[in-house]
Amino acid sequence: MKILVVSLALLAVVAVLAVLYLKRRINHTPDNKDLEAAIDSEVKKLTKNDLSYGLVIGVYKDGKPFFKGYGTRSRESTTVLGASTVFQIASVSKLFTASLLQILCDEGVLTMDATLAELFGGSIPLSPAAQRVTLKQLVTHTSGFPSIPRQLELNASKLAGKKNLMQNPYSHLGPQYLFDYLATTQDKRAPGRFEYSNFGMGLLGHVLEIATKRNFESLVIEKLLAPLGMRNTAVTLTPTMKAHMAQGYTAHGESSPVWTFSALAGAGAFNSSAQDLMQFIRANIEDDSAMSRTLKKMHASQWGGDTGIGWMQPTFLDRFFGNKTVVWHNGMVGGYASYLSIDPKAGTGVVILSNKAMDVTMLGILLTHQVRTQSWGSQTAF
Repeated sequence: MKILVVSLALLAVVAVLAVLYLKRRINHTPDNKDLEAAIDSEVKKLTKNDLSYGLVIGVYKDGKPFFKGYGTRSRESTTVLGASTVFQIASVSKLFTASLLQILCDEGVLTMDATLAELFGGSIPLSPAAQRVTLKQLVTHTSGFPSIPRQLELNASKLAGKKNLMQNPYSHLGPQYLFDYLATTQDKRAPGRFEYSNFGMGLLGHVLEIATKRNFESLVIEKLLAPLGMRNTAVTLTPTMKAHMAQGYTAHGESSPVWTFSALAGAGAFNSSAQDLMQFIRANIEDDSAMSRTLKKMHASQWGGDTGIGWMQPTFLDRFFGNKTVVWHNGMVGGYASYLSIDPKAGTGVVILSNKAMDVTMLGILLTHQVRTQSWGSQTAF
């Protein structure tokens, strides 16, 4: 027994020393003056040169945008992915929903502290717990709503069939299903603690529709996307967007459709390109326009410290890799994955779009670190 205890203690010491050594290396990363090569290296580690699916990387640094694509638009295509290629951006869409809320608050149309009871005005039955939920709780994931309520999961499974559920799950749930749930809120927890909720952010999109008597997508386009020149970002694919859409693939490499959202579009329904998302990054960093001032307000840490307004705050891994002032969001649906980060202090941004349902968050953390520590090479083309 004594030998076992000593062995475990030695292993623990070795592990701690290894972590301290890694942390020291991260803190003293030399600038090799070739950021593009550093990006290539990180992408190669993730993909292992398997380009049966693709990635587009966008970087904002020194006031310049940089884009690079890896792989082709589909397995049957020879068209290389690029800045204008369209992907479903999944939960990165939540940043648009949150931005719309902030814009409407700045315009005096709404307040963050408005409750569902006040906004619905008795038109939709609400449980006592639902009545007290505020817009700020929805946008900061502190409302107590689960990611997806159990009742909605059961409804979707019944409508789609259990085997087919993850092929396009949100297409089966119309708005009435979520409004019916608000009358009971059976598995809702007490508010105040961070619990990531697709339902909560999706509900926020519907609340904004009801409060303004306007269509959610058209509001986002009018108030946010059009002013930023994001012409190829929308829920409803335009002919141009369809022509530039990457084919999506599941984690197992099977073809996947673009998910459609009969309800909860605010949680993940938007499609976009790296080029358009770079406009969003730029507005969050550089501009001094009224729009930019509105967007920058959303970076600040809210109660509890897990989120800003829509944005996620630095995680343990972010801080470990030195990304102490970053705000970020990621996303994944059936055939696509995404990541977007902004470091307001460093004036940098990173966007990753993938046409495979694989988590690209760690790649995002590593690229954010590289973007902060590496400078551009003389051969890099902008």
